[in-house]
Amino acid sequence: MPNPAREPAKAERRNAEQRMALRRPTRRAATVTFAAEKPPVACVIWDISDGGARLAVAHPLATLPPHFTLNLSKDASVRRDCEVVWTDTRFVGVKFVNLSP
Repeated sequence: MPNPAREPAKAERRNAEQRMALRRPTRRAATVTFAAEKPPVACVIWDISDGGARLAVAHPLATLPPHFTLNLSKDASVRRDCEVVWTDTRFVGVKFVNLSP
């Protein structure tokens, strides 16, 4: 009989196997920007790779837009355009994309 407590671990392992690049643990403060007229929202980067990241965002995940900008530096000089790939009760997984036309 399957053990429900082990199912999340299986899902995480499966997701890790699908990634193109290895994620590195970081626990780094950052911000996300949704729209020019709204202030940035605080977040913590839990892990990051060349292709994406896992974030804990100080914003209700249910209202998180499908695309936003992750500001990696305080002055937003280093940033990545992101697309939401998955969410759960604590985190959001994003891939880095180029949103420019």
